[in-house]
Amino acid sequence: NPYPAPKDIASSYIQKASENYFYREFPQAADNYRKALAIYEDRKDTHHVATTYNSLADLYVWANEPEEAEKHYLLASQHHAKIDDRLGQADSLKDLADLHMKKENFEVAEKWYTESLGILKNGKPNRVLGGVYESIGHLYWKSDRIPKAIDSFTHARENYNALNYQMGVGHMTNVLNRLKKIPNTQHPHALRRAAPPEGYAIH
Repeated sequence: NPYPAPKDIASSYIQKASENYFYREFPQAADNYRKALAIYEDRKDTHHVATTYNSLADLYVWANEPEEAEKHYLLASQHHAKIDDRLGQADSLKDLADLHMKKENFEVAEKWYTESLGILKNGKPNRVLGGVYESIGHLYWKSDRIPKAIDSFTHARENYNALNYQMGVGHMTNVLNRLKKIPNTQHPHALRRAAPPEGYAIH
């Protein structure tokens, strides 16, 4: 093992779980996460309880156990909320929405994206908020609600721009340019805000 074992017993279980996860040893990984969880709960370390629930949820996604994944994302979100960690709470709900999005459960995914958005949208720009706008934009695109998709991708681009995250800005600009080639779908407000660069030809 190239990494020395952490002195803290809970951290040691997390490290073992990560190694199990890497080798797709899902039952052993879950067992080690739960051992760490019990210690964090005993310490009343709510932050680490929340992040460990989220790790367990990610594990269940990979293990193709979506019901367990959903349960643990919700537990993670609830524990983040207990310590007013809005970013963590919203991120767990975004992960839950992503889970439903992959299964094309668009209605359920939209519910969780919207809830995640509600937690963050009055705060400062951040990568989670940008990611939620981007993901819900893809949801609207897949369900043929193009004006709403344009609006969401525009918000994502504005958010990434405020963070000086140029890769995100470039990606959103490309997506918006593709969407504006679809005829008769844009409302004037979205078009004005998401106008392509001058001289950009719409074919």
